Amino acid sequence: MVCVREEASPSDPARGEIQVVRDREWIKAEGSTLGADNGIAIAAMLHLAEAAGLRHGPMDLLFTVEEETTSSGADSLDPSLLRANILLNLDSEEEGVVVAGSAGGIWTKLRWSSPLHSVPDDWRTVEVAIAGLQGGHSGIDISKHRLNAICGLLRILQKVAEGLPLRLGAVEGGDAFNAIPRLASAAVCYPAAEQAGFNEAISSARAELTDEFLESEPGLSFRVTNSSALPQVCHSLEDSRRLLDMLSVLPNGVLGMDRRIPDLVETSCNLGVVAREGDHLVVQSFSRSSVTPALHAVVAAIAAAARLGSAEFSVVPPEGPCWELDPSSRALALVREAFRRLFGKEPALQTVHAFLECSLIKKQNPELDIVSLGPEIRDAHRPGERVHIESVGRFFRLLSEVVSDHAGETKPVALNGNPHVGARDLH
Repeated sequence: MVCVREEASPSDPARGEIQVVRDREWIKAEGSTLGADNGIAIAAMLHLAEAAGLRHGPMDLLFTVEEETTSSGADSLDPSLLRANILLNLDSEEEGVVVAGSAGGIWTKLRWSSPLHSVPDDWRTVEVAIAGLQGGHSGIDISKHRLNAICGLLRILQKVAEGLPLRLGAVEGGDAFNAIPRLASAAVCYPAAEQAGFNEAISSARAELTDEFLESEPGLSFRVTNSSALPQVCHSLEDSRRLLDMLSVLPNGVLGMDRRIPDLVETSCNLGVVAREGDHLVVQSFSRSSVTPALHAVVAAIAAAARLGSAEFSVVPPEGPCWELDPSSRALALVREAFRRLFGKEPALQTVHAFLECSLIKKQNPELDIVSLGPEIRDAHRPGERVHIESVGRFFRLLSEVVSDHAGETKPVALNGNPHVGARDLH
């Protein structure tokens, strides 16, 4: 799970403190992510293995760690541990949908630094913040016209910097590289004599963003705070401009649509985190694409921005390859047959604009036949994550039926889930 919470939430998933509530037909956490992504899979796998009366043959239960961070579990998998030729990945979030392909993904980091100086005596320091945004999953929700808080903040600061000298102090935003940022803030300073121009620029930028995102971000809010508690240090004018420009040209949002599948995003990038680490400002992005050259082109653009801004560029391993649809998949046929028998209709078949570790598992086991399924989970990677109660029962019935149908086969069936809770530094 990705550990994200509202500031005032009684839940803190990074500490394992989640207050679960029932909201009619849904289970959710109070003001935080829930962990249905991917705790439901773990529960289903263990129940399938332990419950009496459920027919199945040999099974390999694969629990992979760090799925929401480095994916090191899937990337380091020893192929010899799996005896199966079919794997049912249980990390999907839409009931009635069989996922049989996904985008590749690359996590990048920039490290930027420059000296900090005392704020001049005749300058004023304020904090500019943007909040109240929906956030969400940086793959599934990237096409929903949600405002990235970091990008919104950068647009405000660029508007101010057009008309008056602006120096940056602290800049921060985002919870995780693979979640659309909901909050962002920056300490900035400007000449006190330019107060009227500052106010006018802030007001203009706020009006533009509010109008543009009126329907998709109804909770959008802005704050400008003048406090003596703000650090009275900032970067030089030249370094502030260099940082602001570098952050502003980083790719973000939908960059290309799939030419074969209507309404499916092909390529995107999420500017996920800007945070201070020691003497450096660290910027994290996550790029996705179902076309490998397009994915590498986005990463090259991030590297170019780093060079222009004099920042260090790095890729956080592993690089997630694309997982391509195989229409002749035996696993897909098993799930389709069981779904028709149980529910009297065809399941939807999808490839998704999300990085699923199925691609890493298949890289280690090229002959492995994989499909992904799951219950109805909404708002993953953001506060308010919820799971539909009855869909969990139907999901488990389908899983049990598929495993039962496979019981007579010579090789085991493998099931995959991700038990690892996101690391504290993701909060």
